[in-house]
Amino acid sequence: EIGNVGISATDCVVSAVNEIIARGLIFPNKIGLTGHSFGGYETDFIITQTDLFAAAVAGSAATDMASFYLTMGWNTGKPDMWRFESQQWRMGKSLFEDWEGYSRNSPITNAVNISTPLLSWTGDNDLQVNWSQSIEFYLALRRLKKQHIMLLYPGEKHTLNRLENQKDLSIRLHQWFDYHLKGIKADWIETGLK
Repeated sequence: EIGNVGISATDCVVSAVNEIIARGLIFPNKIGLTGHSFGGYETDFIITQTDLFAAAVAGSAATDMASFYLTMGWNTGKPDMWRFESQQWRMGKSLFEDWEGYSRNSPITNAVNISTPLLSWTGDNDLQVNWSQSIEFYLALRRLKKQHIMLLYPGEKHTLNRLENQKDLSIRLHQWFDYHLKGIKADWIETGLK
């Protein structure tokens, strides 16, 4: 729906998951959610609207619609505004024409509602979605005392290109879901990372 990108994503995903639960195909209290880039945004927003998911992972996500609207897309050399008004973000209006809509669909604005443990990750050289978006969300969730661990990969961009970082993320992602969905212990989740 134009002007309700996060709310629309939540409606679609929750409706689909509820249908699968109704069919008896999954354990309703052991469902994970993951996404990267725009899907990372959707993951971060969806967990502000529902406690349906036992754990979530979001990579390279935009988390504050207002601040992201006012960033440069360093990979394109253009401000990101156009992406909101007439492209992927489907807001249909500028931030200044629909401040309420941007706030309503922003993960950071709704972070207080999160009860789902979140693992987020990004590269500190991301030219597509500035890594400060992940830092802002991490700090918000930390301030709100929400369960959240953030992985920051030095020298990486929007996706991870170094084999050792790809392996690290893959292992941690599996351990995150194993811990929250299967009860398998993982020390770094219990003690945090430095």
